[in-house]
Amino acid sequence: EIDRAYGYAREVGFQQINIDLIAGMLDETEDNWKACVAKAIEMAPDSITVYQMEVPYNTTIYKRMKEEGKLAAPVADWDTKRRWTDYAYNELAKNGYTVTSAYTAVKDSSKVTFEYRDQLWAGADLLSVGVASFGHIGGTHYQNHHDFDPYVEQLGNGDLPVYRALTPGDDERLIREFILQLKLGSVSLQYFTDKFGTNPAERFAEPLQRIADWGFLTIEGDRVNINREGLLQVDRLLHEFFLPEHRNARYA
Repeated sequence: EIDRAYGYAREVGFQQINIDLIAGMLDETEDNWKACVAKAIEMAPDSITVYQMEVPYNTTIYKRMKEEGKLAAPVADWDTKRRWTDYAYNELAKNGYTVTSAYTAVKDSSKVTFEYRDQLWAGADLLSVGVASFGHIGGTHYQNHHDFDPYVEQLGNGDLPVYRALTPGDDERLIREFILQLKLGSVSLQYFTDKFGTNPAERFAEPLQRIADWGFLTIEGDRVNINREGLLQVDRLLHEFFLPEHRNARYA
């Protein structure tokens, strides 16, 4: 199915084709992961995204874990997933790809762009379509209904199927945009100072120093840089920038 879909996409002339890899899925093994990486490279897509398997609270896997009284998800542990992701990026680099964020590697960075990612992480609007999907319009975040029936019912009534929404304050908007762009591996302090009137080096002095002390981050002139080891666990590190009331929040 993958070969056929990829072939069709090339045949009809898509300008940019990306392949997703997810490290640590159910029953994933070392040999299987290496084979998947090799196959993806062999197909020579314009870009490859590599994610580490997570089990959110609203998934079937988590519900089954809870019913069975299990404390850990039946997937690879985080150390293994990070090691596998690092392996993938090293193999991609050997084959002419450049790592451009915590999740992406591109064959030709002068031609391949991630407009959705770059624009959204810079505060652009996003219209959500689909059950439980998240959107961002005019500075307000919202999520559609979690379940299919109320989603369809509201659409049938001519209403937007919005379940909940939040308009963050200025500081929360700064936090959101700063941590999202840190996933790129390098951000400009001046950009945020100009946009929000706040220097992140001052606003986030404590978490920046903490992550630097852990060996994952450096500040060089105008740039805040996260190294490869930091990018492999960036989602965990970004919790350091959250407001206290958000650090232990669960999401669905």
